[in-house]
Amino acid sequence: MTLIALHFSHAATANFLVAGIPAAARAVHQVALAAEQDQDVEGCVVVVAGGWAPSQWCRAEFARLARSLVVEIAGDEGAGAAASIVHIRGEELLPARAILNMLSGAAHFSAATRTDGAIDGAMLQDALRDLRRKGDAIVAATAKPNDGIVSRHINRPISQAISRIVLRLPGVKPVHATIAAAILGLAMALCLFAGGADGLIIGAILFQLASIVDGVDGEIARATYRSSPEGAMLDSLTDAATNLSFFAGLVFNLWLRGQDVAAAAGATGLVLLAAGLFLIGRRARVSGRPFTFDGIKEQFGANPAKWKQWLTWLTMRDFYAAAAAVCVVAGLASQMLIAFAIVTAGWFVVSMRVLARAA
Repeated sequence: MTLIALHFSHAATANFLVAGIPAAARAVHQVALAAEQDQDVEGCVVVVAGGWAPSQWCRAEFARLARSLVVEIAGDEGAGAAASIVHIRGEELLPARAILNMLSGAAHFSAATRTDGAIDGAMLQDALRDLRRKGDAIVAATAKPNDGIVSRHINRPISQAISRIVLRLPGVKPVHATIAAAILGLAMALCLFAGGADGLIIGAILFQLASIVDGVDGEIARATYRSSPEGAMLDSLTDAATNLSFFAGLVFNLWLRGQDVAAAAGATGLVLLAAGLFLIGRRARVSGRPFTFDGIKEQFGANPAKWKQWLTWLTMRDFYAAAAAVCVVAGLASQMLIAFAIVTAGWFVVSMRVLARAA
């Protein structure tokens, strides 16, 4: 049997939040993943120079990320005696595959990589900076390969900057970002329904901000291993409610200001959007797939074509939220609503055809 010893040079590095997870818990998680594939691993011991008392948050993360692994904490006394011990420097945050490679040649693995004794202040700051860089790299990897044009070049860089900041706070979860996006959506609706040109502009800007913040919950979920069907459903429902509220508020705002033609066109597009989202969501629930509104986008892109890619990008939320904000600020709200009705009618027809084909 093999024992994995994770050596941290200081309590500060073991506790340091790397993309929302204490470094020690993130390292233990990778050991747990390796142990799932190598049954000879009997447990993991976290050895911290100078001793260490894990925070309550860190202990909770141990329990969440390494449920089937026996985890012990040790100080300067080390890992104790075992038939076979593989020593790993904890601050390296080695992935599971690298740990498995070490286990396959454990007899030849040198214990020289472990850190014996506490490090001085300058070395500690260097180690913390390195852990922060690792955390930033983890957040950078949370981008989706199917991000739209606006999301890829504008929304995602901003949302990841927000994620890097909030993930330095213990206890941050994806639902907190979802709530923040919902609050922005509510403020947006209040501004639009209040009427007036100022409410129109502020509401459009808040719609774009909600679109940016919408990416944060997914980034937090992927960085902290908290992705779940329930979270995806809550995120999708929040997005749909915000989208419908924006166009409903925009229609109402313009109607109050006497722009009946634009309001009528927007109302038509709103009805088509709501009907399409309802049918897409219903189809996802009936098929037993996770409840999101991405099914049409995924099925539409099953047979790749350039025009399909561009049509998908132009009908994604990141694009039309940014386009709506620009049009409203530029005084083109009426024209935007008419264009919205035309595009939504085309989207509805294509979506129904894809749903019918899938059924």
